[in-house]
Amino acid sequence: MEKGLTSSQAREALKIYGKNEITVKKRVSVFSLFISQFYGLINLILIVAAVFSFVIKDNLDGFFIIAVLFINAILGFAQKYKAEKSLEKLKSYATPLSRVIRNGKEIQIKTVDIVPKDLVVLTEGDRIPADGIIIISRHLEIDESVLTGESLPVIKQDGEEIFSGTMITKGRTQMIVERTGLNSKFGQIANTLSSVKSDRPPLETKLDNLAKFLSFFAILTSLLLIPIGVIQHKPLFPIILLTISIAVAAIPEGLPTVVTIALSIGTNRMAKKNAIVRKMQSVETLGAVQIILVDKTGTLTQNLMKVKKHWTINENKFSDFLRACVFGNTASLIQKEDGGNFEIAGDKTDGALLLFANEVTKSNIDEIKNGGKIIDEYVFDPATKTITTVWETNGKKYVFIRGAPQTILSKSTHDSIEKDKIYKLIDEYAKEGLRVIGFGSKLETNYKEDVKREELEQNLDFLGFVGIYDPPRNEVKHAIQKAKEAGIKTIMVTGDNELTASAIAKEIGLIEKEEKIVTGEELSKLSDDEIEKAILKTRIFARTKPEDKFRLVEILKKMGFVVAVTGDGVNDALALKRADVGIAMGESGTDVAKETSDIILTDDNFSTLIKAIEEGRTIYHNVIKSIVYLLSGNLSELSLVFLSLLFGLPIPLLPTQILWINLVTDGLPALALASDNRDPNLIKRSPRNPKEPILTNTRIVFVLAVGFSIALILFFVFRQLLLNNYSETFSRTVIFNLLIFLHLLITFIVRGKNALSINKFLFFSILATVVLQVIITLTPFFQKVFVLGI
Repeated sequence: MEKGLTSSQAREALKIYGKNEITVKKRVSVFSLFISQFYGLINLILIVAAVFSFVIKDNLDGFFIIAVLFINAILGFAQKYKAEKSLEKLKSYATPLSRVIRNGKEIQIKTVDIVPKDLVVLTEGDRIPADGIIIISRHLEIDESVLTGESLPVIKQDGEEIFSGTMITKGRTQMIVERTGLNSKFGQIANTLSSVKSDRPPLETKLDNLAKFLSFFAILTSLLLIPIGVIQHKPLFPIILLTISIAVAAIPEGLPTVVTIALSIGTNRMAKKNAIVRKMQSVETLGAVQIILVDKTGTLTQNLMKVKKHWTINENKFSDFLRACVFGNTASLIQKEDGGNFEIAGDKTDGALLLFANEVTKSNIDEIKNGGKIIDEYVFDPATKTITTVWETNGKKYVFIRGAPQTILSKSTHDSIEKDKIYKLIDEYAKEGLRVIGFGSKLETNYKEDVKREELEQNLDFLGFVGIYDPPRNEVKHAIQKAKEAGIKTIMVTGDNELTASAIAKEIGLIEKEEKIVTGEELSKLSDDEIEKAILKTRIFARTKPEDKFRLVEILKKMGFVVAVTGDGVNDALALKRADVGIAMGESGTDVAKETSDIILTDDNFSTLIKAIEEGRTIYHNVIKSIVYLLSGNLSELSLVFLSLLFGLPIPLLPTQILWINLVTDGLPALALASDNRDPNLIKRSPRNPKEPILTNTRIVFVLAVGFSIALILFFVFRQLLLNNYSETFSRTVIFNLLIFLHLLITFIVRGKNALSINKFLFFSILATVVLQVIITLTPFFQKVFVLGI
């Protein structure tokens, strides 16, 4: 097999298996994607309303409705077009050229021409072009973060499988290709991703249901006006004109814009809090989240390695302990520009040891190295898991070794009793979820240049060990508590082992005592029904694969929960797309995860997610206030006209007045409510029921009470106080102005507890509405249109 395939074998294989590329199914055309933004019942109703507006020659309202439709379509198109790019991003992980052995010679070919059974040659820095099996390797480490999301490179041995798109970070290898193109791991993800369907955002569905209700109510009520008018021998055409005006007015055409503006304001607020929103509707959905499936590494933790604690066998040899940390260390410390903390360049474990030594020596780490020189170094040995360095000072040579503590202790001169004590201490560190690194040294009296490594690593003095971990973020514990208060269940889904996951969970307050931890292996043996029974009792899923996360999302959604998922790897894209809200990591996340997600956390921080949920709840709360305001106002004018006709009174409002009321009150005041101030108590409430309609019984009662109360008050004023004492035109003008001002009063009523808090936008919108109303009432030109109806 060392000769690889022959050219003829490669050609035949290419015919059978095809090109080594991820072919993406043809996407929806740009034009079709734009047109699809006009689908939906509420948009259909608005289109009909626009047509009727032009029919009755109310061009201003007609153009306003069309403008609303196009603004929403453009915004929706921009978001969805970007979202559809996630599959194409997978192609960027394919390298253009690769080295293979064919006909016994190493040659360079296009990566797309690689076929199964090809012998591929890979070195440090190469991206793996296909899935395959290692046949020969040397000190091989691979960065699999694009698939798993875990940041630490994985040590690989001969015979192990490696995957397309991952990268060689250390060593070199030859592999036999097993799968290419769509059959590779990446290809399977692309294939599955194209078939994963995202659910419609809850708000979108609810708005459609609301549109059905409003259209039925508006059409039915408006049509009743025609027979009433005919019975009362009123002219037919003016009644028809009035009926159309009422029907248009009953439908709040500003509603889509109100929702869009509210979501836009929310996205801007969230961007300032390190959360970039890719799909605006997800902001509202985020506010309804009941369960969060969250990664550990980088989201709950800082995604860096630190020494949590250490143990030394003899304090007098602490300087040797520090030398063992520093010698043979491949990492570097780079001080940040602000002169504060250090950043680690290179291996994270080595970096943790450097940080530890730097802190102990108070930034005088060079003192450890001074007074001698390194004369020989042995790199990491995967078999013994150790690194060895020979250091010379004052004519004497010393051996320093670090790595697996069990290996170093077994090669030490300590007696069995002492070794057993140290082994128990090491086990205690391991049970805390710490990664234990041991250290040893000795004075080498028989050093020779050709000495074997095995000889140097015998008869050691065991110096001690350190416990390294990825520490939790400082603000996460508070964020976890805030999520609990908000009624949100947080579930950790990690690829780390149970001990590490449990230790971090306890430290951040996710669990308070020993709880059952389900591993990926155990998960694979459970049926969906069994998982349904256990999932709400489980806070930690450890040693999981990204496909386990996808399965958990499916089950939770089937159970009726609104689910948010965090992820950063390519495999996470499936769960991110299937979740109600997919949240990608901005710092450590792959492009595919980001493109598939709804929201990106630029700081990878769980506390940022909780702030975003709080913003989502605020937006939904404000949208509800706007809807209640719009419906209350529209009901009042419709009821007033209906009552007047029913009792044989003159029409209290002209068609132009109705449409003007509809235009100004559905505009700025509604938008001001949609951008209202945050209620700090919202995050302390349980998530709303996702099945709860926009118009709950309480809200319906409110709309009916306010709408009918205003209508009855104005009906009384119109009938008893105005028509008996003043002209019909004057009476109608007074009612016209009163209705506008009472609509503005509703804005304060629906704000509830926030009524007295300052909302500058609302103040401006009320002032602008009042000024416009004064102008059209008192200016002769506008009087002809809005007062006299000429």
